[in-house]
Amino acid sequence: MPRRMNDSNRCLAASRVVLLGLALTVSSVADAASVIFSRPAREGVELDASLAALTFTPVKDAMVKEAVPASNFGTLNQLQVSNQAGYSKWAYLQFDVTGLPAGATNISAQLQVSSTTTGTGRAITAHAVASTSWSETAITWNTRLPMGTALSTVSSHTSGQVSVWDVSTHITGNGSFTIGLDSAYAGDTNFVSSEGSTLPTLVVSYDTGVTTYQAYRGNTHSHTSFTSSHGEQVTSGDPTRNGPPSEHHALAKATGYDFYVTTDHSQEVAFEPTSATNAAWVATKQQATDATTSGYVGLWGYEHSENNGPDGTGHINVINSPAYLDALESGVGIQQLYTWLKTQSGALATFNHPSTGSYNSFAYRDDAITDVITMLEVINSNDSIHYDAWLAALQRGWKVSPVCGNDNHGFWGITRHTSRTFVVATARTKAAILDAMRNRRTYAALDDNIQIQYKVNGAIMGSTLSSPSTFNFAITASDSDAGQRISKLEIRKDNGDLVVAHTPATPQASVTWNPTVNDSTSRYFFLLVYREGSTGPVAWVAPTWTGR
Repeated sequence: MPRRMNDSNRCLAASRVVLLGLALTVSSVADAASVIFSRPAREGVELDASLAALTFTPVKDAMVKEAVPASNFGTLNQLQVSNQAGYSKWAYLQFDVTGLPAGATNISAQLQVSSTTTGTGRAITAHAVASTSWSETAITWNTRLPMGTALSTVSSHTSGQVSVWDVSTHITGNGSFTIGLDSAYAGDTNFVSSEGSTLPTLVVSYDTGVTTYQAYRGNTHSHTSFTSSHGEQVTSGDPTRNGPPSEHHALAKATGYDFYVTTDHSQEVAFEPTSATNAAWVATKQQATDATTSGYVGLWGYEHSENNGPDGTGHINVINSPAYLDALESGVGIQQLYTWLKTQSGALATFNHPSTGSYNSFAYRDDAITDVITMLEVINSNDSIHYDAWLAALQRGWKVSPVCGNDNHGFWGITRHTSRTFVVATARTKAAILDAMRNRRTYAALDDNIQIQYKVNGAIMGSTLSSPSTFNFAITASDSDAGQRISKLEIRKDNGDLVVAHTPATPQASVTWNPTVNDSTSRYFFLLVYREGSTGPVAWVAPTWTGR
């Protein structure tokens, strides 16, 4: 159907794993603008240890079949395992594990693969496989990799649910790892491969004893020249005012961003036809990957601009999804988007520039979509505030932490906007940045270097507690820039009600505050931070949920 561009007033997955022989790998423009922001020194804050987890999808996966020993099946959407005489089938998956911090202890790992077979007595064993140099599109039964040490065996499988193997003894840290699957059962047991709708995952959990977090700054909302219907290049008539994702990343990197997400409107001409192999979509993902270095993380996404209902309107940024949807196509509404998001392995999402009535007043929430849409733009376009909509979402049960989407449609905002999204992460890597977003360790600030962290009862901001009635806060906030020192901190709860405030006698470059709050009814607490010379907040900080 024709695309409808009714947005004019507002800018309105990584590695893959294959089992049955799995391999895992753990790894860690335009000319620069004349306006460059210096990167302030930032100190990490040590917090009490808690179990953390990183999730990875395969970089490659394939199955091999004894009955057709010279054929390759690496591009199929399923993995089959069988021990039938003359018809045996094995599977292999490889993962790249990155982001495990130095000193991580108690590392454990689970391989999770979605089954399309229901049955018991189907013993399938995960093995360590030494090689990580095999090719997904070349491996055959004749060139199959030998299965190594048996890691664990799972015998019961249910269609539509994941089968889980403990592969902890194989995953020892960052690096590349292959896992293989074979079976003692004669019939086929089928699983979804990385070409299917539900990607296999490797979940790596760890404890560092003491975890050091740091606040990294970036932008979760931007538009490149792939958004061609409007933007700086259109309003100015100057095509050099915008460019492809590669130029956005280069300028963001030169300007001192730690991370930057490009999120073009998916209904734009460049994204026709809607397909995971669309050239503009592939370029968006690849250029983000190519821009990533040890000092900068490029991320991709798209803006889902639901302007025509029928079940509500509103814009949502989808980040790190394997594919995309066009919100204006027939049959695509808010509920269809939520259903689809649950199938997109590794994807996260944020509510964009919402009002209290957006998304049919934040309807259609369930636990599964709550774990995908983890953020909300409290700041949009550098200084447009959506605090009331954030409160409305929290009251409807959405567990969203605040971000700043600069929503720039060109290069100008990259160097001149001073508001930022901050993520509180263990490292400046893609895995760690996404982990912070997924676990709601974010804050939105009208400032590009303010540092804020807090914990409650030893748990980092964004956590969900186990319904305590006493809450011990440990809060730090700092900004040493002249005229921007910290003047007040507030703890607020349900509906934005004030719990307690702390106002230093004079504004301070750094403030530490450790209040205790007794409360047996509230569902969440969050922070507002103020600076000298302003009556409104400078930063809105992630909630901690009480567990009630």
